[in-house]
Formats: sequence, C-alpha cells, structure tokens
Amino acid sequence: MGSVGAKRVRAALLDFDMTLVDSLPAIVRSTNLFADDIGRPHVTREMVLSSIGLPLEDTWVEFWGGYEPQWPLEYQERYKELETKSFVLFPDTIATLEALKAASIKTAVVTNRWMAKFAVANSGLIERFDAVVGADDVERVKPDPEPVLKALELVGASPDEAVYVGDTTLDMLSAVGAKVDGVGVTTGPDNRKTLAGAGAWRVIDRLGELLPLIGLG
Repeated sequence: MGSVGAKRVRAALLDFDMTLVDSLPAIVRSTNLFADDIGRPHVTREMVLSSIGLPLEDTWVEFWGGYEPQWPLEYQERYKELETKSFVLFPDTIATLEALKAASIKTAVVTNRWMAKFAVANSGLIERFDAVVGADDVERVKPDPEPVLKALELVGASPDEAVYVGDTTLDMLSAVGAKVDGVGVTTGPDNRKTLAGAGAWRVIDRLGELLPLIGLG
C-alpha cells in the first residue's frame, strides 16, 4: 500500500480519455464520419480536444449548437466500436496500473463517457480495474462529485484514502467536491496552471509520475 505524505492510499481513481488512452484521433475520425451522416460540418482536432471530458451530448452542443434525441443511439450503433478500438494507450499506462495492482491499491475508472465499460474493455484494460463508473452509472456527471464518490463506494475506500487522476478541470473540480486529492495530468486539454487553479493537489506531465506521489517509485 502506498502513501501520500503521512496518509495511506487504498484507491487510485483515474479518468479515461487523455489520461489512460490517447483517444483524440479516434474521436475526431468517428465524429466526422457521423457528421457526414447527419449533414453537419466536420470538427477539428482542436475542437475535439477542447471538449474532452464533456458528456457526448454536450460535445455536440459545442460543435453544432445542439443535437437530435436519436443521435446518441445512432452514433453508438454505427461508430462506438470503431472509435474505441482505435484508442492508443499512453506509454506508461500499463506499467502504472501494474504497479498499483502490485501494491494492492484498488483502481477505478471515473469518466463522463456513456458505455464506459465498453470503452475500457475495447481498450484491453477492463481486467485491470476493480470498478468503472461512467455517465450512465450516476445521476450527475463531473464536475459534480457523485462519480468520484460512487467509485469510492465500489472499491471500499474513503476520500482521504484515495487520489483521482485526470486531465481536465472537470476532473479536478469533481475531486475537490468529493474531498479527494486530485492529480492533474497534462496529457489532455488543460495545462499546469489551469489544473492547479481548479484545485489539483499535484500536477504531473505523464501518468507514471503518479507513482512517486503515492510512495511507489
């Protein structure tokens, strides 16, 4: 079991997109294929990056000013598998998860994705986590603390025994609301200053830098 200063860490909660996996190229490709289907303009890499962390419907509001009720199901049926199978793990994702498991630290994915278990499974990571909490598992998504608190309940840890790693201000705000130490990682849309301003306890530049923060490296 690792430690953060004088405290013991029993659980490491992690965001999914741009924290564990580089999903950006896959999301851009699938979104633009769907845009062709529904007669909407293509999105750019920068547009998608700025929307990382938002629920799917909210990204469409950002891109196209709104969405039709049938779009989420249509997108999932046509492109969800294509999208998720194209994700690329960050270089130190596996090594970090293996180190956490070796230290008997519980792990959970906490994401605003719908069908989060499907995405985690298609990325080859499902067996490495004790729990997965997505948008369809809670009433209120991040930045509300509910997803983080739900994950803590599932892994049997209290807020002071956990850290939550994520790449967006939504992640850090959710951690703050849950009274969990948030670790911002700069592999997503937000930089060090922005993550710190949202309440991050620490900010790192790659996932593997989490380990020394919890006494594992």
